[in-house]
Order: sequence, then structure tokens, then C-alpha cells
Amino acid sequence: MQRKVLLAALVALVALGGCAQRDPNLQVRGLNEFGRASGDYTLTLKTYELDAKGHARLVGSEDPSLRRFVARALADKGYTLKTSGPARYALEAHLLCADTRKASLGFMAEELRLPAEAVGAGYSEDIHYWLPDQGRGLNTSDPRALDRRDVGSRRPTGGTIAAQQGEIDRGGAPLGSQEPAFCQGRVLVAVTPAGSGPVRQVFVDRSATGDCPAAPNCPVETCRAALERVLVYELDTRF
Repeated sequence: MQRKVLLAALVALVALGGCAQRDPNLQVRGLNEFGRASGDYTLTLKTYELDAKGHARLVGSEDPSLRRFVARALADKGYTLKTSGPARYALEAHLLCADTRKASLGFMAEELRLPAEAVGAGYSEDIHYWLPDQGRGLNTSDPRALDRRDVGSRRPTGGTIAAQQGEIDRGGAPLGSQEPAFCQGRVLVAVTPAGSGPVRQVFVDRSATGDCPAAPNCPVETCRAALERVLVYELDTRF
């Protein structure tokens, strides 16, 4: 009994500590609530894999092919990519290819976060993670989005963007033991409008690809085609 009480107290302290670290001037909303006028934007696009300990590590911060996909998708909607200087919006895209069953998921066995040092200025524990979802930063009108830990799928990887809607897995693969081994892409998109007010608004969306071919350590190239399709679909439907 004493062990249970101590464990409960420890969990409560951890939860309180997490709440205390949250920025009261940060407002995180789903990208489906964006609804802003078009304009220019800057783009931060980074790719990640899991290291030997199951932590996400940055493997690329400049990918011309993926940048072109983003620029083309948003140009059709009136958005202009700026390579320097201030812009109306700051767009971040963080792409992971991994076997999430091998991820180091933190104290609560559910967190798959971006490394703070890879994100740099503006990093927030309320924004920069792929798991868990729990309805935050997602299209919550889709019931499959509410808990990706409990939903899995196997999807084909061919076809056009229009045909890929079923390939975008809002739930993603469940965590835990599964066979056979597979890789999967995770996408985090965050948009921050420029502004001088005290409240920083960030619009976030998270999604997962269907299963990519199995490969040792799941290099980004394994999931590249699926990540491109999901990223373009997200931009096409959320903006």
C-alpha cells in the first residue's frame, strides 16, 4: 500500500511540475482552426530518425526536394516562401521515419518528442512532439485522431495525392510488440503568425503515414515518398 501511495505522489508531483513549466502566454490550437489570410512565410524543415537509444535525432535541416513540395503546395493557395527576413507566418515541418515501437517514450511510456536542441529558439513541450496526440493539435472532428496509440493500419503507398487520403493515418500504428517489423513516417506541422502581442499563437497538426517498407534503423529515405504525400496533403487541406 505504501508503495502505491508513494508512486501516486510521485506521479502527481511530476504532473504538477509539467504544469508549472507551461508558458501561460502560449496558445496552441489545431491547424484546422487556422483560417488566416494568405501571405508570405518562412520555412523550417527538418528530418529525424531514432538513435540507438530510441531518441529522435536530427539528420537533416535542409532538404531541397521537400522544400519544393511545400512551396508548390502553398503557392497554389497564395502563400509566398521567403528565404530571409520577417514574414507573416513561420512554418515548421518536422518529419520522422522510425519504428515507433523502438522509441524511448519517456516516464509515462507515451512521449515521442523532438530534441530541444534541434528545434532551437521557440521550442515548447506543448508543441514539439509526435506522440501522444490526445486530441491536441489535431483534426479533432476525426475520431481516429484522438488516440493514435490504439489505432493501426496497413496502407498501400502508390497512387496520386487525391488517392492518398486513406493512406494518411490519423491514428498511426499502436505502440507495443508487433510483427513483422516496419517503418512509419510521422509529420508535425506548426504555424506561428507574426505579431507583437503578449500571447503567442501556434497552430499545430500531427499525422502519420501508413507503413513504409521495413529497413534497419528506418532511414528517412525509407519513408520519403510517404512523408512527401502526407505533408502535401496536410498543407493542401489545412490552409
